[in-house]
Amino acid sequence: MSTTTTTEPVLLLVDPLNDFVHPKGKLYGLLQESLTATKSLDNMTKLVQGARNAGISIYYGLHQQWEPGKYSGWNHMRPVHQMTDQGHTFGGWGGEILEGFEPNLDNGDVVVSRHWNSSSFKGTDLDYQLRQRDVTHLIMAGMVANTCIESTAREAIELGYKVTLISDATAGFSQALKEAATEIIWPTIVDEVLNTNEWLAKIEKK
Repeated sequence: MSTTTTTEPVLLLVDPLNDFVHPKGKLYGLLQESLTATKSLDNMTKLVQGARNAGISIYYGLHQQWEPGKYSGWNHMRPVHQMTDQGHTFGGWGGEILEGFEPNLDNGDVVVSRHWNSSSFKGTDLDYQLRQRDVTHLIMAGMVANTCIESTAREAIELGYKVTLISDATAGFSQALKEAATEIIWPTIVDEVLNTNEWLAKIEKK
């Protein structure tokens, strides 16, 4: 039986959801300062288009969507669960991918099962999906810098993946928090931290 080894990285796009990044989203107001200062959506758009132009698959790590009764009987809810349940965050439209960032199956994109907390690995099939395709290098961007991105990156490193984080294709609940992640924490835990243009320049050289 023949096997195919994926030598190219994949782009892991975490939580490009309406409630985070659309002006009418429930959490947009908390992220607006950082989204604006970093030009996060513009850079995410460039990142996605660059990946598609290079034939690099995009994997989607998405938060659980709220629906009635989803947390009924839960005795150990974390703050993120309480926020989701009480505010109906990520319910319906709010839990959908922002228009323009939708997966393209012709590009080899993969939507993995949704995470319950912060890490796109915990309680999902992300690791399984990546290993089935022999992926070893993750390029990561999306929301939110200090929570889901960082948690997912830490888990990826523990699992043996090479990790590149894109510093200006993310945002935090304040710009100070975002910069603490991208300038102080991220460089100490992953293989490399690049901005969007730096990463695009690297793949254009190949």
